[in-house]
Amino acid sequence: MLLLLGLGWLRDNADRPLVWLLIALVTVLVVAAAGWWAWTRLRRARERWIVSRTGIAGIDTMSGIEFEQYVARLLRTHGYTRVTVVGGASDGGVDLRAQTPDGRALAVQCKRWRKPVPPNEVRAFLGALTGGHRGYLGMFVASNGFTREAVREAGDGMVLVDRHGLGLWMAGERAPDLPPG
Repeated sequence: MLLLLGLGWLRDNADRPLVWLLIALVTVLVVAAAGWWAWTRLRRARERWIVSRTGIAGIDTMSGIEFEQYVARLLRTHGYTRVTVVGGASDGGVDLRAQTPDGRALAVQCKRWRKPVPPNEVRAFLGALTGGHRGYLGMFVASNGFTREAVREAGDGMVLVDRHGLGLWMAGERAPDLPPG
């Protein structure tokens, strides 16, 4: 019914150039929105595919930057939004920033090392969380876990994801437990 009314109105006003400009503008907007929607869906499907094809042994062959990008993909595929890789020399002690599925700000530190992370690295990340990233939840992801002292140092100040937890997360069996918000 609406379509017929719209077509009748268009027939009555077909000689007005602004009508055709409006139709062209609406068409461009609809095509752009459909393209954005399709691109977003394809990107998410690609990230899910990459995550599903990588096993825990694949982590050991990654560079530090590739590991950060992989953890970013892992976050996105598990419902985190606004995921940004910020690692580098001036990252402020944080490699990734994201928003949790329930809307809280999250700062992530990633270490793809051959040995467990020592307590000084945990202290440095805690400093970043109390400094430039105040109010962020903290998640520290380490490919080869943490020393006992590092776990003790972290306390309740952040979520630690060791090799076993990372493997479960990668397999889709269990995502890291975030503190209640």
